[in-house]
Amino acid sequence: MQFSAMTMNMFFPNTDDPDDDNRIIDMAVAQSIWLAELGYHVWFTDHHFRGPWHSNPMQFASYVAPLIPRDRYMGFGVLSIPFYHPLRLVESMNLLDQMTKGRVLFGVGSGWQGTEPAGLGIDPEAHASGHLGEETLDVMERLWNFKYGDPEYNFSVGSNSGRIKRRVMPGPYSKPHPTIIRVATRDAGLIRAAQKGWPAFLGVLGADLRQQMALYRRALDQANHPQDVRDNCLRWCSYDWVGVTVAHTEEEALAREQLARAETMAIRGSFAKRHGRLDGPVIKSTPGPTAPDAYAKGGDMKATIAGTPDTIAAKVRQLAETGINHLHLRFLGEIDGETRHICKTSAELFAKEVMPRFVEATPPSKPALAAPR
Repeated sequence: MQFSAMTMNMFFPNTDDPDDDNRIIDMAVAQSIWLAELGYHVWFTDHHFRGPWHSNPMQFASYVAPLIPRDRYMGFGVLSIPFYHPLRLVESMNLLDQMTKGRVLFGVGSGWQGTEPAGLGIDPEAHASGHLGEETLDVMERLWNFKYGDPEYNFSVGSNSGRIKRRVMPGPYSKPHPTIIRVATRDAGLIRAAQKGWPAFLGVLGADLRQQMALYRRALDQANHPQDVRDNCLRWCSYDWVGVTVAHTEEEALAREQLARAETMAIRGSFAKRHGRLDGPVIKSTPGPTAPDAYAKGGDMKATIAGTPDTIAAKVRQLAETGINHLHLRFLGEIDGETRHICKTSAELFAKEVMPRFVEATPPSKPALAAPR
């Protein structure tokens, strides 16, 4: 099984003053290197107006890439593709794919509602419907497939348009394009991902994991992809564990979970008080309809995971039995707050006592700096 962890520091307990940006960026770099040296693939978020480094995660990743062990992947969870001009996005993805020799995973989706699309001039209704994300992905696929001699290709999606007469340069290192992991909250999106030979995020924001996995596997079987495409899909189909706490005893894990949750919610509340309503993804309520403001109320932490390494490993094994081969972890604890020790202990315990039960190779202890690839 593959294990990834998210570099997370979008909200801060005291200030978001511009004079603090450099310290926070340095902290995010250090956190990324630390996670990679523990054995995790490292993932980054794509956000605007919250945290000083999220607005250009691919540029951030290109700085981090030579500082981490060479066998680690980097990923994005997720690139909000309607926010980009499709040609510039494909160029940037291809270049990072080339520079890392294919060790980059592009989670793709529509992104958050509210301040972000408004600030980028995105039509809020088209964005919320998911149509812009679908249309942008269609254009990106055409750009990856375009070759010399093809008829001129004209596209228009959202506020972006273009006319293509030559292939996109550079081309991708991975073929036919960099690895995409599609966020699929609807059955149609999940089936399309399988038909296209794309891995997918499963069980996202309240969706039923077992039902989605069965649907995805069935569609993947029917698609008749070559074995290497099928293997890549099953290797990187991902499940997102939001809010993980690992400790030496069950009681300690539960107590730490409560402390970390309380600080996270206090920081979100403080940010909302300074800047207004907190944006977030649409999270499915259980029971009840989807709630656009559920993130601000901690809806993403409704199904947190806390326990000893043995307890956590048993839960990982259950996921493996459903066919999940890539677990994406977000450890509770604010890296710039009072509960940073909770995040640190959880990540280290998981890496030391859980991860080895599911992987054979021992991760390198030192990063490879600027080595030829």
